[in-house]
Amino acid sequence: MNVSESLEAAINRQIGCEFSAAHCYLSMASYFERVAYDGFAAWMHLQSNEERLHAMKFYEYLLDRGGVVQLPAIEAPRYEYGSPLEVFEASLEQENDVSKSIYSLYKLAMDEGDYATVSFLKWFIDEQVEEEKSVGDMIDKLKRAGDNPEAILLLDRYASERKPESED
Repeated sequence: MNVSESLEAAINRQIGCEFSAAHCYLSMASYFERVAYDGFAAWMHLQSNEERLHAMKFYEYLLDRGGVVQLPAIEAPRYEYGSPLEVFEASLEQENDVSKSIYSLYKLAMDEGDYATVSFLKWFIDEQVEEEKSVGDMIDKLKRAGDNPEAILLLDRYASERKPESED
């Protein structure tokens, strides 16, 4: 069974959303590298790679369903921030936007009775819960650290210990 035209268009938008998120995270990593926060930079590199993998999951799914992949243009991301907290707050906002987009896609698939797509999207919904929690936890830690440079450096080191997600 082929995917409907409306789902094909929505999945293509989601591919763009995921690639855009990967692009933003790479820009965040470059900010952290410029200001010598290597652990936070490593965290953002991992995020960028994960978002690219997510985009490719949508890409491959759309092809598997007989759809046509139409890669959208990606806007240039922000590259200046005032603090690690500001970067992670921007990251959480981005994750919230990705979640909303996936929920919208899920609703469309449900409305159309495309249960294969509904099943496919379940992994992404669960993944977004983990993503938002991970970023939210770091925001909480950074808020507790305040302007204490030692605490921020400790969190930077903690961030470097993050491991890539399992893509099961």
